[in-house]
Order: sequence, then C-alpha cells, then structure tokens
Amino acid sequence: MFALLSLVSLIVLYGIFNQRGSCWRSSVLSAAIVWGFLLTVITEILSFGKLLTFFWLVGVWVLIDIVLIYIYFQLIRKKKPIANRKTTLNLSPFSILLLCGVAFIIASVGLVALIAPPNNWDSMSYHMARVVHWIQNHSVAYYPTNYTAQLFLSPWSEFAIMHLQILSGGDHLANLVQWFSMVGSILGVSLIAKQIGADLHGQIFSAVVCATIPMGILQGSSTQNDYVVSFWLVCFVYYVLLTLNQSRKETNLFKISASLGLAILTKTTAYIYAFPFLCYFFILKLKKLGWKIWKIVVMMGFLVLVINIGFYARNLDLFHSPLATNPKLTNFDYTNDVFSLSILLSNIIRNISLHIGIPSWKHTFLSSVRDVIEEDIRILHTVLGVDINDPRTTWVGFSLPSSPTLLHEDGAANFIHLLLIVLTIILCLTWKRLRRQKYLVVYGALVVSAFLLFCLLLKWTPYNSRLHLPLFVLLSPFIGVVLSNLPQHKLVNSIAVILILSSLPWLFFNQSRPVISLLLTLKDGRIENIFNTSRTNQYFNNRVELREPYIGATNFLKSQKCSKVGLSIRADDWEYPFWVLLEKDNTQKIHIEHINVKNISSVKSREYPYKDFIPCAIISIKPQNNQEKTGKEIVTQQGTYVQEWSAKPVSVFMAR
Repeated sequence: MFALLSLVSLIVLYGIFNQRGSCWRSSVLSAAIVWGFLLTVITEILSFGKLLTFFWLVGVWVLIDIVLIYIYFQLIRKKKPIANRKTTLNLSPFSILLLCGVAFIIASVGLVALIAPPNNWDSMSYHMARVVHWIQNHSVAYYPTNYTAQLFLSPWSEFAIMHLQILSGGDHLANLVQWFSMVGSILGVSLIAKQIGADLHGQIFSAVVCATIPMGILQGSSTQNDYVVSFWLVCFVYYVLLTLNQSRKETNLFKISASLGLAILTKTTAYIYAFPFLCYFFILKLKKLGWKIWKIVVMMGFLVLVINIGFYARNLDLFHSPLATNPKLTNFDYTNDVFSLSILLSNIIRNISLHIGIPSWKHTFLSSVRDVIEEDIRILHTVLGVDINDPRTTWVGFSLPSSPTLLHEDGAANFIHLLLIVLTIILCLTWKRLRRQKYLVVYGALVVSAFLLFCLLLKWTPYNSRLHLPLFVLLSPFIGVVLSNLPQHKLVNSIAVILILSSLPWLFFNQSRPVISLLLTLKDGRIENIFNTSRTNQYFNNRVELREPYIGATNFLKSQKCSKVGLSIRADDWEYPFWVLLEKDNTQKIHIEHINVKNISSVKSREYPYKDFIPCAIISIKPQNNQEKTGKEIVTQQGTYVQEWSAKPVSVFMAR
C-alpha cells in the first residue's frame, strides 16, 4: 500500500533519533515532530504548483524515504555506542497489568478506527469535505463554498488525512490520524510525568489516566482534530520542560518551535493552551540569558511562521486577517463580547458543568440529581448577577440546560477524571510534601491557567467538552504524580483499575461507531455494529434520516450519467457523503463544486477554474436562493435547473 511510504519516513525518523541516543519514547515524539514538519512543507510546496496528486506524492515520499534511510545507515556505520543505554525495567506484575489495560484500550480504539468510516457531524460538513475538495483541486488553495469553516479553520489534521487518502485511494485510513495522536499523547504524558517528578509507577499511572479519558477514547477513532492538537501540545510542553530541566546547553528549540507551530496549524485553541507554558519558558530564559533571549524569540517565531505562513496568507487574502477573526466574514463568533470577573466565573462554572455528565432520564434518581445541579448553577449565576445564557458569552442557539451525549465524541463528559483533577489539586495545595515539589506545583498551575484563559476568551457551547480534551490530557501527568505520592498504594492501584474498567462503555458503545449497539437495534436478526453494518450505512450513523435521501439522489444522478454536480447547500449541511456515494462504482470522474455562493468566498467563483464550471445537475438541501420562490427550479449564472427528483430534505435539479 502506497500510504506506507509516508509511514516509512516516520519509522526511519524514529530509528535516527533512537540511534542518536534518545530514549524510545522521546524518539517517537521527535520523529513525529519532524514528520509533521515535512508533511506541512510538502503540502504547501506541491499545493503552490497544483501538484497534490498521487504520482507527485509517491515520488516525494520515496525520495524522502531514501534520504532518511541513507542517514540512518550512516549513523549505524559510525558505530558510536552510547554507554549505559540499556536499562532493565523492574516492572511489578501490577504495573504490567496496567500496561496491558492501556494496550487493550489503544488496540480497541485502533480497531474501530480501521473498520469504521468517518461519520462525525463536523467531519461530514467540513473536515472530510475540505479534504476531497483539495484532492479534486490538487491544491489547498481556497475555493467557493457555502460553508466557510472548510476554509479558515486550521488545517493540519486534514493535511495528514489528505496524504493518506491520496496514497491509499480512499478514506479507510482517515481515522488513524487521531488514533496515532492518541498513542503519541499517552507516551508523551508519561514523559511529562517523568519531568515533573514521577517514578516509573507514576509514569504508568499517568498513562492510564490519559488512555481512559472518555472524550479521548471516542475521538481516537474519528476524523476530528482535538486529539491531534493535544498531541502537538504534549510534544511542546514536554520539550519545554525538558529544556528547562536540563543543565546542559541543548535547548531543543526546533522541537519546541515546530510542535508549537503544528499545534497552531491544527486548531486555534492551541494559542490559548500553549500561552501559559510559553510565558513560563520565556520568563525563565530571560532570567538566565537576559537580552540575549532575542535570539530564541526570533528563531521560535520564524519556525512557527514558516509552518503557518501558507495558511496565514490564504486567510489574509480572503478574510483580511491571518486568523480570520472577523465574524461578519466567517459567520463564526468564538470570542466573548465582554470581559469581567463575573463573566469569567460564569464560564468556569458552565464549562465544568459539561463534565458532570448526568443524563436527564425522567422520574429517576439521576434526573433529580441533575435538576438539583442545574438549579445550583442558576442560583450561582443569580448571585453573580449574570444571565446564565448571556448571548455575549454564549453561542447563538445554545443554552443551559443541555442534554448530555455521554457516548458521543461531540459532548462526552469526563466525570471521573474531573473528580480526580479536583482531588489532586486539593491534595497539592494542602499537603506540604507535594507543595515542596516545585515542578509539580508550577506545572499544575500552568494547565489550570490555560483553562482559565479558555473560559475568559471563548464563548460557551454544550460542545466545549471536546475542546477541553487537551486540558485533560495535559492534566493526566499531574494526576499521576500526585496520586503516586500517596502512601495508600492499594487505594491508588484501585483507582487505576477503576479507570480502566470504567472506560469499557466508551470503548464498546461508541454512539457513532459502536462495537456493540447500546440500543440493541435488530436488523435481520442481528445487532447493528461496525462489524455487520455496511460502510455506506455507517456514514449516516449520526443522521440516519439522511441515508435514503442521499443514496437515492446519488443513484438518480448516476442513472442520468451526470458527472459534474453543483451543490446548493447551507452552512453545516453534510457534504462529504455525496462525494463518497457518487464516486462509488462510478466509471466517470466526478467533479463537484458549490454554486450560488453568497458569502465572502463567492469571489473565488469568478476565478479559474470555478468560473468555467457548468454542472449538469444540482443537489440541493432544503429551499435556498431562487428555489425559495418557486420550489421547483434553481437559477444560476450558467442557466436554470428544474427539479427532477426529490426526497426530503434532498432535491436534484437537472439543466433545462
């Protein structure tokens, strides 16, 4: 499989760093950072010439593989063994049991990632949709689209998916980007724990905490990007701590800068979560280097800019800002409109409440508990003098109370981990032995500062729990170190076992990609799950009502031998399934573009090749534009299209 060409580079990079003396875990992180940097450079350079094609990617990755393999064998040939590299790990049977539990979780999530297709809502509307547009255009340049999120949101995770998709010829490996990030995060968390004072048992416990995060388990088999940004942040934090803890002059500046740049290129929340650690790094370096710190600042800024320059330039060109911060142009308003202590406290309360995760089952004890908690939240807001659903700090259309989706990657709660965070923070503040551990206390304060900054800057939505995943990942080593210091070893071991056992519902009953269907939906005498449900049907697991209309519309277009299809859809409508269904068993090359675009990206419709695109049919989801007047036709610059097929909410219009 040609997709292995890119993975060979990653493996050889690991070997190179390992040969240079890095421990195997650190070698994994270092290799991933260099690989991520290379993938970004390849994408931007080939995109500039519209060369993002199968043959060019194969050629470039083969060339990189050859160069890296040559470097690797040169290192071996020099034969410079490092003394005392081999160490014997005296693992207790219980530690081995915990590692087996972590391995089981990783393997289970990986199996789901391989078998199930992408089917998350955001993946269908923009994550995977932008990937297929890039593949079609042979470039990541911006294009006309009815959903601007396909353009201005950070793209690195989709860059990686695109490479795998071009090289493999499909989306069977798309979920692995998040899964690899999950594995890397678990390894990185154990290294961070080591840097802040954990022994081997504490490092293993930290890995257990990270591996069992419910949101992480659910996202690890999806094509979202929260675990990807978590991984890059873990790399960034680890190398910051490693550099500050080292007595020698090596600073790992490339690894720090590249991982920060990749995190920013993956998700905008990286700016917030990395900021406290960046400030801490510069403050300590300023004390040590004085005015000479400018060299570090310039070098880091340059590398971060190099990684993000293409993305910034595209945003600047279309949205007049490198970060596309104007909500009038993007139709996305992320940041709070007001800032005050009461607003900060309101957002802290509401964001924490997302992880309580009590379902609203009627006439049950849980329902009563949930009602009490919601009432307490309202009372606290009354005391603060803040509207609980203040539109200045809440996304339009969302409000408390909200129904939790406990087994879904869009809103899963991390309740047990939240309890552990609260418990370990209290222990760290009240136990003198822990307060004396400088690195532990500072590390915990930095992650908490990142959460406070998140609450200060960003509006609340019921889906913020997925944005919190990097926080829970970064707090895993803090939890591991604190609990490993407790003298009650049996209690700590019991917590580790409980965490692994409690992860089973999220492993097996994933609402989007179930190994076992929780609802026990019988079809032909079988329980529907990822093993006995067709890949086509699984795309619609989150919106079953769209399955038949989408399949019907694409089958109709195939019967009409129509290969150029226009999309008249709204923002956040599902687009990606149309691409999959139209390309399946189709001998014609499919070309799909958005038509009648009314947002800022409409300027791209006047550029080549989009201005020359004349569809033979248009797929529409619900009334839009001229269709609202008649309901039976759509008028475009290329002509009038009449409705020939319909099954709510999808209609197909053919050229008159």
